[in-house]
Amino acid sequence: MAAPTSGPGPLRYMLLLLLLATPIWVASVGHPKSQAISLSSDVACGQPVLQGKIVGGMPAPFQKWPWQVSLHYSGFHVCGGSILNAYWVLTAAHCFSREKRTETFDMYVGIINLEVATRYTQWLEINLVIIHPTYELFHPVGGDVALVQLKSPIIFSDFVLPICLPPSNLNPNNLSCWATGWGLVSPQGNTKIQLQEAQLPLIPKVMCQLLYGFTSYLLPEMLCAGDIKNVRNVCEGDSGGPLVCKLNQTWLQIGIVSWGRGCAQPLYPGVYANVSFFMSWIRYHMENTPIPSQLQPSLSSSLRATLSIFVTMLARLLVL
Repeated sequence: MAAPTSGPGPLRYMLLLLLLATPIWVASVGHPKSQAISLSSDVACGQPVLQGKIVGGMPAPFQKWPWQVSLHYSGFHVCGGSILNAYWVLTAAHCFSREKRTETFDMYVGIINLEVATRYTQWLEINLVIIHPTYELFHPVGGDVALVQLKSPIIFSDFVLPICLPPSNLNPNNLSCWATGWGLVSPQGNTKIQLQEAQLPLIPKVMCQLLYGFTSYLLPEMLCAGDIKNVRNVCEGDSGGPLVCKLNQTWLQIGIVSWGRGCAQPLYPGVYANVSFFMSWIRYHMENTPIPSQLQPSLSSSLRATLSIFVTMLARLLVL
């Protein structure tokens, strides 16, 4: 997986200074469009203020993809993810290997540069990880979906917003789709600390299966996307990140970066978990899993994050 050039210390230290100096402004937003499923009761989903490096991609402007999440393990970026509501993030199951401890993971939202925090950047601890029960059951990377519940709620703003999810019967044909992430930007292993974006055409399932051959079979729960002509694709470190498409002026997440054969190899598109296929499972757990108890409900999540960062920095200074 791709990793930034610095550990958790500098980023959390910047967060401490920024959050202490400036309060987070919560934006007022409109209502979601039809055919988009909002799992957030706080704000409208799929409506970034700014309308309009993955291999072959370009740096992403701030505010364009406000649902993007960076999942860190031991202080380093390992996967992407997407905000569903104040407490829930959607990502890939394979980001949580069995030998990794859940408490060693954390999340960053409101960030596009892995080494630079802004006053909208929030650091959040993980409360619970729910892996889909079919993960690796019928396919080496089948059921590659995970729901992550946070210990404290995300504070929404123009820079931090949830993504809409699609209906279970969505027909994704003729949609304009984009993938975002901090993964490798070349097959040689080059990385970027700046969030990258790439427009990726959807590849019909039959064509994708023919390209991969029957040694790498595709399940009905999978979909394919990639710009074969211009060599644009997802790569290591983009795992768990969203594939989003615009429908009726609203962004929907239709896929989760799952697997592929190499990076940007001609004729091998990226393979994604099809979000529509897992919608009933996602909604069930989000609606039936209790929200974490808040020991200090009067504190905002940004202040809790600030206090946690401050304690972490003190502990690191004492060790040095």
